[in-house]
Amino acid sequence: MTPTAPRTALLAAALVVGALALAPARPAAQAGRLLDVVELLANGEVVFGSFANVESGASGAIEMSRSQADYIFFDMEHGPLDMVELRDYMQYLLDPAQLLQRGRPGTDKAVWVRIPANGREMNEWMIKNALDQGAHGIIAPHIETPEQALHVVQSMRYPQRVGAPDPEPIGLRGSGPGNAVRYWGVSGADYIAKADVWPLDPDGELLNMIQIENRIGIANVDAIARVPGVSMLMAAPGDLGMAYGGDAAATEEALQTVLRAATAAGLPCAITAGPDDVERRIREGFRVLIGGPEMIAVGRRAAGRE
Repeated sequence: MTPTAPRTALLAAALVVGALALAPARPAAQAGRLLDVVELLANGEVVFGSFANVESGASGAIEMSRSQADYIFFDMEHGPLDMVELRDYMQYLLDPAQLLQRGRPGTDKAVWVRIPANGREMNEWMIKNALDQGAHGIIAPHIETPEQALHVVQSMRYPQRVGAPDPEPIGLRGSGPGNAVRYWGVSGADYIAKADVWPLDPDGELLNMIQIENRIGIANVDAIARVPGVSMLMAAPGDLGMAYGGDAAATEEALQTVLRAATAAGLPCAITAGPDDVERRIREGFRVLIGGPEMIAVGRRAAGRE
């Protein structure tokens, strides 16, 4: 090592520390949070997300890291079930400049992965694997019963330590989150503490989106919404439209039924939207909107987040 190398290393360290010191102070309520989207939902705000642009590879992830999205909807239900692609995409979401500015590890863009398995398949390995890569949430398609929703919650949770205030539902997730620990930028112990479902654990950073997509789910939606550990419901216009044979009025009533069930249970409700209907959906009470950049821009103005 040359004589100047230690001085160079010290200078680099000093620059990092200085940048962190100059970063904008975070509100006290967010002091323990890694993800803004959880804090926004806890405060009753409306949040906005986009589908992952995986076809664009690294450049798509970098573009998304600079977007106004609060979260990224990473679809493996209708896209490839590819955990390596997920891991690579998430790595490119990490921007060193943003890390310094925000003064905490990880990324502001929560990544929620929609798994391929329908609820009735009771398939937990996909959930475990996606979370172990570093995903911040699971989107569970075609949930029809409270038992299926409960299985999603249990698959996301670790077994809780003795004396934990929320030991149930009993967690089924196995230990081995090496990639997630690195991606989140925390210690293994901190990851275990933070990787629990919100709002069951008020300090949890993981969320699940329970998709209601057919008539069976609609019939059971009130009971599904009451399952401990459910983070939010999603009223799925496309599949509900198919379930009701293209009847627009019946489909809209089904969407509103999901919204009513979520609201009664004190949960956010999600729906896809475009720039033409996002304001209406916000007025109706939907708090998790999914769409493109134009929808997000219109929606943020309507929600008073500009």
